[in-house]
Amino acid sequence: MKKDVFPRTLNTWIDLKLRAGESGRAELNHYIMLVYADPLRVYCLGSSARELGEAEDLVQGFFADRLGRAAYFDGWRESGLRLRRWLMNGFGFYLKELRRERRRQNQSHPLEEAEEPSDGGSSQAVESEMDRAFAVSVVRQALEETRKACESKGQSKHWNIFYRHYYEGRAYAELTPELGLAPAQAAEMARTAAVKFKGALRDILASDGALESEIDAEIDSLLAICG
Repeated sequence: MKKDVFPRTLNTWIDLKLRAGESGRAELNHYIMLVYADPLRVYCLGSSARELGEAEDLVQGFFADRLGRAAYFDGWRESGLRLRRWLMNGFGFYLKELRRERRRQNQSHPLEEAEEPSDGGSSQAVESEMDRAFAVSVVRQALEETRKACESKGQSKHWNIFYRHYYEGRAYAELTPELGLAPAQAAEMARTAAVKFKGALRDILASDGALESEIDAEIDSLLAICG
């Protein structure tokens, strides 16, 4: 499979955190765990690694092992892969290492050479499930960032209208009596929050490695999956 093309000079949030020292790296690692834990858990559940332990524990073990390495993200930059593919491949290697260590401890099977995973990692079906989980995780993170951004600007009502209209399916005319607003006012306030939401999605996808020319189409795809 052809590697994803990655622009190596993007001034993304991840780049900024990598340049911010230990505190930035800690914040970055926390973000990686927030956004990518569920997709990797889905990958694990769809693989042959279930006998190694609980999927959540395996994912956390992988993060503890890899994210603490000083040059871990340098390796990602050099790979040319989208971040989720880099993590998936790395997780696959981590699971192979656990198997080898277990065999070594049990001394019941000869050691096997770890095979390098392809760029696509596991089967196409597992990749598809992981991509779906990634879409859900990205939208969830973007919603949380939008909520915080609105609240920091004194726009909690904007967030409330946006969420209830777009994600609970409530019509503006249904919402406005309890909010004391005209439908047109509610729609304008929801649009303000929607701009923040789209911006949050763009930032997350850029940090994952999406090209600027790909982001709008990828946002549409994410929202379709989560709709």
